[in-house]
Amino acid sequence: MRLTSFKAALARIPAARALNLAPERPRIEKLALVIVEAAIELVPEELWDHPAVRAYAARRGRRPGEILLDRSYHHAAMKKLPEAEKRGRPDIAHFVLLEALGSPLNKRGLLEVWVQARSGHVIWVNPETRLPRVYERFKGLIEKLYRAPVVEADGKVLLRLEEKGLEQLIEDIDPDLRILLSERGELTSWSKLASILTSARKPVIMIGGFPHGDFHRNVYQLADRVVSIWPEALEAWIIASRAISIVESALKLGEYD
Repeated sequence: MRLTSFKAALARIPAARALNLAPERPRIEKLALVIVEAAIELVPEELWDHPAVRAYAARRGRRPGEILLDRSYHHAAMKKLPEAEKRGRPDIAHFVLLEALGSPLNKRGLLEVWVQARSGHVIWVNPETRLPRVYERFKGLIEKLYRAPVVEADGKVLLRLEEKGLEQLIEDIDPDLRILLSERGELTSWSKLASILTSARKPVIMIGGFPHGDFHRNVYQLADRVVSIWPEALEAWIIASRAISIVESALKLGEYD
């Protein structure tokens, strides 16, 4: 090959790469985040007469069936509950919601958040909701939601509780991609996950809202892909924060140059 021909070939390479290998413009319009099997439920009836439950309810001025199950106060009562290791941790959903609602992605109107509670309910959270930062006040708010399934302020619905399963919720969200984040999933780089998520119009990310154990089988069956973002287990709020940040970076939020 002549030198001139070789130089001409080299000159054409960048143009070919620009034509064939340039990243596609993100298709994503909104990310849906679902906290799955969240450890939120009222104290089950079989524990109402336990001394730890009765004492705590009395201090709160509530009946045992009106308070959230909370391992911090009801550990002794929970020992014989089925799947006890997955229950009584409303604080996990609280942390995740604070992370999600305070994110730039949410402030840009690109995020919607749902909680699928162990009680068989789904909680819709208005993106404009400012949740209490103090955990005990958050618990009081959720307990109020179980008594009256809509929380409003200034004419706006902030929280809504419905009896609904995960399958129906996913159908209602109508995503074109369903990702389950699990330590049992395929270890995936953050850049690859960003590409996967932003190539969909409305992806949904499902993360666990329980402290120990595994998802039920039906959760895995609902997922198009099961993904792990770190070789070790991470707390749910860390996973949520990283997943949201991955999408924010792919959309170049915060880049002003």
